[in-house]
Amino acid sequence: MNIKRIALAAGIGVTVLIGATAAFLTSRDDADNRFTVGKVNLKIEEEFDENRKLSAGQIITKQPWIKNTGTVRELFFAEVYVPCMEATFLDSDGQRIQPEGVTLSDPPLASEYLQTQQIYNLLANGEPGKGYITEPLTESGVTVNWELSYNQNTANSPGWVYLNRTERKTVTKVQGMKDGIYDVYLLGYSAWVEPDVVTVPIFDQLQLRSIVDADIEGGTIAQVQINADTVQADHLGITGLTGEGTADAPYTLADLNAIYTIIENKDSTP
Repeated sequence: MNIKRIALAAGIGVTVLIGATAAFLTSRDDADNRFTVGKVNLKIEEEFDENRKLSAGQIITKQPWIKNTGTVRELFFAEVYVPCMEATFLDSDGQRIQPEGVTLSDPPLASEYLQTQQIYNLLANGEPGKGYITEPLTESGVTVNWELSYNQNTANSPGWVYLNRTERKTVTKVQGMKDGIYDVYLLGYSAWVEPDVVTVPIFDQLQLRSIVDADIEGGTIAQVQINADTVQADHLGITGLTGEGTADAPYTLADLNAIYTIIENKDSTP
């Protein structure tokens, strides 16, 4: 069995009012596994908006997808790292969002509104379908949280499946990544991908949430990181899968969790 991992990091300068130039970091490939006849390989590609200035509420194109650059069928998994920062976040009506579990003073102190949350909305166009990891919460017509959506599979079209795995990580001294706090989401692709074929994009757009600009220094780099794993089709050695990894018989959430366990076990093997 052949398993491979690569990573792509895209950094974007964060500012609320004036915009800042973005930094773009290239993908990194691992060496090929020499112990199989077929070559297992993947490449994370993306369409990234050339407009490198980002202001609060602005939406830019960012479409990451995975390409099978090997010679055998492969199944892909993606970890999406969304940066979190401490700031005063504003709802869609421009009002400060009260942190959960915090009782405000009378009058409230500015520091009482500080909280560590994701600073980006990741938005999917819904081709073929649209799924939510974090669905926007609206109160009296005002959105009071963030949105994280992805392009989900449908009954007859492959797409991404959220594996119900979320972890908040503090990253330090990791090559290619900025130090900081990230919420990490795990997704799997519902069907095998043939050589030279690409997946549908994980998501399509990125939007900076509204924050009090004094809380985060303009020009701060806050990157979205994607790590990708692949496993070849042959010799999975798993029984009881309900899907077949095809467009009309896609792998289910349970199937993908079972398959990803192979990757977890391999990663933990000395």
